[in-house]
Amino acid sequence: MKERVISEKVVSEKVLGSSSGISRFGRGVKSQISSRLSGVLIGFIFIIASFVVVWYSVNFDKSASLVADLPLLSVEQAATSSGLIKVSGQVSSAPIKAPKENKDVIYYHFTREELEMVKSTETETQVVTRDGQDIEQTIEREVEKPEWVSKIDEAKWAAIVLGQKIAVAPEKAKKLLDLKTVYSLNEEKAREKIEALLPADQLLVVGDIANSNISGGDPFIITNKSNQDLVAALVSSEKTTWWILKIATLLLFGLGLYMLLGPALLILDAIPILGKIGQIGLLIVCLLIGLIFTVLSSLIIAYWYIILILLAAIAGYLIYLKKQQPAKPANS
Repeated sequence: MKERVISEKVVSEKVLGSSSGISRFGRGVKSQISSRLSGVLIGFIFIIASFVVVWYSVNFDKSASLVADLPLLSVEQAATSSGLIKVSGQVSSAPIKAPKENKDVIYYHFTREELEMVKSTETETQVVTRDGQDIEQTIEREVEKPEWVSKIDEAKWAAIVLGQKIAVAPEKAKKLLDLKTVYSLNEEKAREKIEALLPADQLLVVGDIANSNISGGDPFIITNKSNQDLVAALVSSEKTTWWILKIATLLLFGLGLYMLLGPALLILDAIPILGKIGQIGLLIVCLLIGLIFTVLSSLIIAYWYIILILLAAIAGYLIYLKKQQPAKPANS
């Protein structure tokens, strides 16, 4: 199965102007100016977005420390508890059958993909010269190429009861599961995979319990990891998210500031070699400013109350000093 072009046609044409070197140079300059000026608006949007991202980087949901601090309860202890708990136990309810293998499982995820020829439409532009004029053509091309298409994506839980005492509704839980592959198929035009939790797996659940039922919570987690491995996975996930958001803030602010300097960049565009060096230097400076913004804004958002107290203390001290100054003698 190979990619092939079904049809290709020119759907529109636009006369750009004369094909002479001077005209082309003029159009290039005009396009560069338009690009830099539109970049100013994009830069403004990037900077606004950086404020949103840096705020989220400080305030996004972090559950690792909360989960680590929760005591790990047995099923017997958890059954008489209420509120947010962390419980570990064996599944005592009846398993379900996984497809294909007819194997007992408490959860399975079944996927099937088939290789098919998929049609899509692509467009591209090209410039051709006709009768001394440069003409921009928009070409529409219908192509057919092989792609893996999802046919089945099915996940199913058995009814979950821990130790014949606690019922768990896992559908809305955050799943951190180490699944075992119980079936796989790899053919030229089809592939299937079934991953599952086996009845022998012990489950650990974090969530709110009421009347021996767990169906939600903040956080609400179900896993077959150990307590230590669960906490490590949450810590790793939060660190990764933290770094991604901080780097995104730096790039959004730095690149946004760089784009806002469109008029200055136009001047550098006109200088053949030194202009490129200047643009790179300016970009580095903007990214450094983005780094400073990321650090300072993160500290301000995280510790705003301390900063507010310090500012109030400084203001109070300055007022106190002013009151302690001796009054100026009246002019005789």
